[in-house]
Amino acid sequence: MTVLDTSALIRFFTNDIPEKASVVKKVIDSDEKVLIPDVVFPELEYVLLGEVYKSSRQKVLQAFHFLISRKNTKVSVGVSIAVDLYSKTNLDIADCIIAASAIGNELLSFDNKLISAYKAYKMNLGQ
Repeated sequence: MTVLDTSALIRFFTNDIPEKASVVKKVIDSDEKVLIPDVVFPELEYVLLGEVYKSSRQKVLQAFHFLISRKNTKVSVGVSIAVDLYSKTNLDIADCIIAASAIGNELLSFDNKLISAYKAYKMNLGQ
């Protein structure tokens, strides 16, 4: 199994260094199992939305959907839920991962935006 970190995925999504992007593409397109740790998602969002790449939230969401939909890619259930929440709210992916981790539990936070989105999402799930 290959674990992909943020720098590898930035190369892949931006193709800013084509030789490195090609290496990552070969791994992603192979049958080899690929693991993407949860922490990579907030890092990807931060870098892609930042001053250097200036991507849109929609492009970041497309990248997230691409990663979680691959047959050979393994992400946590929390990240899968977080990406769905990210698509339905204006929360950043870190808050979405926190909210996803709290599904089935209680969330203690003083972040009103997070609490509001979390409660709305839970209601849509029928919880």
